[in-house]
Amino acid sequence: MSAKIRLDPALIDFLRPDVSRSGSLYTQLARSLTQAIDEGLLLDGDFILPQRDLAEALGVSRVTVRKAIECLVAEGLLSQRQGAGTVVTRRAQVLIRKNIAVLNSFTDDMVARGLAPSSSWVARVTVQASVKEAQALNLSPGDLVSRFTRVRYASATPMAYEIATVPGNLVPNALAVGDSLYHALEALDARPIRAVQTMTAINAEPAVGQALKINTQDAVLYIERQGFDGTDKPVEFTRSWYRGDLYDFVAELNTTEHR
Repeated sequence: MSAKIRLDPALIDFLRPDVSRSGSLYTQLARSLTQAIDEGLLLDGDFILPQRDLAEALGVSRVTVRKAIECLVAEGLLSQRQGAGTVVTRRAQVLIRKNIAVLNSFTDDMVARGLAPSSSWVARVTVQASVKEAQALNLSPGDLVSRFTRVRYASATPMAYEIATVPGNLVPNALAVGDSLYHALEALDARPIRAVQTMTAINAEPAVGQALKINTQDAVLYIERQGFDGTDKPVEFTRSWYRGDLYDFVAELNTTEHR
């Protein structure tokens, strides 16, 4: 049986990265391929163009195409078959089980799992703290905070919508922070070593659903986390919406010995 290779111009236009957008070209392409599969533009059994031909059609390098394909192969959405090419093999995506007893960054967590973490910035601003932020960070009314709103990805899959806030006296310029806020705080000797968090199951609001490529009202896990440094000073207040279909949070429980 001959392979069905997708050549249609509409698909190529959909996949083509935009140099004016944020994020690397390979990350953009990986996300577009994922979206094309999610929305049925690419079906199980469809073969995509050979890497050289796809790179030429999209106007990008073969390295960009190769890295994007590697991301989707790791996610189980594409499979590379010797002598045949790259085929869509959508299967149930790997469910991530997160130990809530361990305090680490999203970046470190994904790297430890062999996935490629990335972020798409929605906003990075230094502004006056909201009432809730001021309370969580033990700030006075009118104090400044740096607030980071972004979508977090594991390889090409959107995993969480996140709003993280830190005191303005720690990070006076939000634009100075790169992909990992925890790495930036660590450089300032202010990385959280203890946290208090609450977790609630809720339905996704429109902005969250759009960011995570899920339907409005789909189940998400909403988490509020207050992080403290080595002096027990609050240095982080983060609100996160995690996809309920891809994330499980696990806690290890032990019995207390009664004497």
